Amino acid sequence: MIKVDFDTSDFKVRSMQVKARINGATINGMEVAMRQFMQDALEEVPKCPVKTGALAGSHSIFVNGMLVAVSAKKGPGIGEATPRLAPFLPPKRNVIEGILVAHKPYAATQHEGIRLGTFYQNYTNPQSGPKWVLAKLLKNGQRYLSKISRKVKAL
Repeated sequence: MIKVDFDTSDFKVRSMQVKARINGATINGMEVAMRQFMQDALEEVPKCPVKTGALAGSHSIFVNGMLVAVSAKKGPGIGEATPRLAPFLPPKRNVIEGILVAHKPYAATQHEGIRLGTFYQNYTNPQSGPKWVLAKLLKNGQRYLSKISRKVKAL
């Protein structure tokens, strides 16, 4: 008779270690991608509308509810970073989430290009306009995902 015993405890420990390393690399990649995303949103055409610089200076990025970077020094005027976002978001399990926030109350109307049913037509800067955030996701989304996957592949 041949008896074989297989102890799975070492396998479980190693699996948890690998998962932790992959999560860490993914979070790091998400931070890199979100920094690039914010930079693109502010600097690629269509750019964030700028009058005083407060809107351009109010962008913040979060990864899993943790503040990663702010654009407070990006605008020509005085900008304010988003103060604290994490407490207002419900935690998500098994998700690594990146969020870009423009903190001004008028940010949504400027982004959509509509206020009270009227389309904005003239922005102060001719390179700025509506959808300065969405346009970058549509144009560069694959590039952002590649930044994340490169960090995981580098393990």
